[in-house]
Amino acid sequence: MDEFNPLDEFSRMFRRWWLLALCMLFGSLAAYVFHRANPPLYEASATIIATIDLDKFPFQDVRLDLIQYNEDLALGAIEGALRSSVVQQALFSSAQAQAISLDALTFAQATTIERKHSVWEARYRNTDPATAQIIVNLWMQLGYEHMQSLQFNGHMANFVILEPPNYASIPPKPVAFRLNTLLLAGSMAGLILGVLLTIPFSRQKPQPLGSAQG
Repeated sequence: MDEFNPLDEFSRMFRRWWLLALCMLFGSLAAYVFHRANPPLYEASATIIATIDLDKFPFQDVRLDLIQYNEDLALGAIEGALRSSVVQQALFSSAQAQAISLDALTFAQATTIERKHSVWEARYRNTDPATAQIIVNLWMQLGYEHMQSLQFNGHMANFVILEPPNYASIPPKPVAFRLNTLLLAGSMAGLILGVLLTIPFSRQKPQPLGSAQG
């Protein structure tokens, strides 16, 4: 059995450089077609801070191992308010008033909410950066107003301290489907494909000169 020699393998591979180049070109072309079908997405994010007022928190008659649980349960109402049907319907109406088409399905697919300790970050993605900013800011403003209403009516714990939202600015660059990134990924995928296609050729043993065909 012939011993594997990396230098010889690479040498045989790059004798077919044209195949590698063709595959990389094909990969880049496929990435460009994908880019044309999927415009870049811009993500805008707004945040709200919610903390616990320890002077109002009911420590009495609460098991010590449940105190943290009760705090998290109370703070979890923040996300519940943002995702409530009341807020979403108000958001859809406000967006329509600004000539922005928005429905429950596309909104759910384009949004995320992440909690970072006492900070809730709401994100919205859109192909237009200005639209992304408008929607996430409307969403956070309506959510904040709904939280205040819930507290006023006794449907949210009064020991949860809500700070006014920090609104989003226009996102300066896309977070997904950037052309340069897609082209690089496509060319690298093409290169890998080209390497795989050259393996059968590189394993073929050259015929000795002057060998006769039987």
